[in-house]
Amino acid sequence: MSRFKAIVIGSGAGGAPAAHRLAEQWGDGVAIVEAGKHLLARDLNQSEREMVPKIYAVAGAQGTEDGSVSILQGRAVGGSTLINDAICFRPPPELVDRWSAYGVKLDWDALMTEVAVVEEVMQVSEIPRTMINAANYKLGLGAARLGWHGERLHHNSVGCVQCGYRHIGCSYNAKQSMNLSFVPKALAAGAQLLAETRALSLSPDGDGWTVHTDTQGDLKADIVVVCAGVVQTPRLLLASGIEAGSGVQLHLSTVAWGDFDEVLDPYNGIPMSYGVLEFADVYGRTGPGYVVEGIAVQPVAFSVQPMAEGDATEEILARYRHLAGALSLVRSKARGSIRLGPGNRPVIDYPTIPEDTDRLRHFYQRMTELYLAAGAKRVLLAHGTERWVTKPPSDDLPMIAGGFYQYAAHPFGGACRGTTTDADGRVVGQKNLWVLDGSAFPEAPGVNPQITIASLARIGAGQILAGR
Repeated sequence: MSRFKAIVIGSGAGGAPAAHRLAEQWGDGVAIVEAGKHLLARDLNQSEREMVPKIYAVAGAQGTEDGSVSILQGRAVGGSTLINDAICFRPPPELVDRWSAYGVKLDWDALMTEVAVVEEVMQVSEIPRTMINAANYKLGLGAARLGWHGERLHHNSVGCVQCGYRHIGCSYNAKQSMNLSFVPKALAAGAQLLAETRALSLSPDGDGWTVHTDTQGDLKADIVVVCAGVVQTPRLLLASGIEAGSGVQLHLSTVAWGDFDEVLDPYNGIPMSYGVLEFADVYGRTGPGYVVEGIAVQPVAFSVQPMAEGDATEEILARYRHLAGALSLVRSKARGSIRLGPGNRPVIDYPTIPEDTDRLRHFYQRMTELYLAAGAKRVLLAHGTERWVTKPPSDDLPMIAGGFYQYAAHPFGGACRGTTTDADGRVVGQKNLWVLDGSAFPEAPGVNPQITIASLARIGAGQILAGR
């Protein structure tokens, strides 16, 4: 039976930075336990049919129990950073006051110190103007003509070849996801990587823990840091008899597409390079609470979004090369939960509430205005009853659960600071057990979270090393 000073469960935005910082002091006393495979660039072949089942949780079919929201997460070394669109936002200053309402005090100066470290390791930079593809250009054009605030986004892909396949793994080692940044740094410092090893449950072992796994047997550690992601972290805690699973919150996304006369081939280039912050409620803005980002996906992923069948689908796919798309990033007001189903399967429940659907409808309305202003002849909404529009939909547009396409790539909570964990990430009532991933967030931040998660994980790892 192997024993370690610390076991970090998960290798994504929280686990990899935490493991690196711990390994800098404890070397091979640190183990990273990852349920997914350790894939190399040669394993990422840009085939949707092959890659989605290989690197997405539940083969891309993960979602809420009622089927109303698809929840996209990665399952491989690097976690969801392997499948994200490489977008990097700094933590919004508003987190300080918002999280304080949950009893969570953020040291802003310490956080920004770690942000600088994370950005350097992940090679974060502003996307060059020359890398804005035709579809994202239309998003910026419409925003400019309407006088809305838009900007080029930042990414962690300095050497990007603009192939358009970021969300099914970078085949060129350009995107500095955790498998290419903090995981290698942790291994260079001596940490051991146990890939294709699923943590089933935890048992107390004196002041330490035993991690029960499916392939490596029982692993013992003085300290366990759970960073398995917002579904598997609560699942693991619940399976270990620890109260968790409440306070789940999502960034809710739906999509709209402008249909242009000219061929745009939106799949060419960086899929997500421009954003509209006009309606955000972060960085000093006071909008209704959502960020807009350009989007482009390959045909199979695109085909599920329009909520159409038969001839309607054929018509939509015929216009695929002419479409420029945008997604919403709504900082949801709803609160959901994760519970255990048969066989300890995680069950995700998330309500549909008017505060969220009103803003999703608002997004449909504003994006219709934007794309018409940019020169589109019509706009395609990801809605079951109103798809092609030539004017903004009315306030009566029905927004019923399951009646429009809705997904989340950024879940939070389930082991929230202030409830399951304390203000720093220690599991309440337990010794030497921490949660340092997005499941410890007491509230959704409102922007792509990988930089915030990684920076807070490094702070937590520093507190572990200091014995706090």
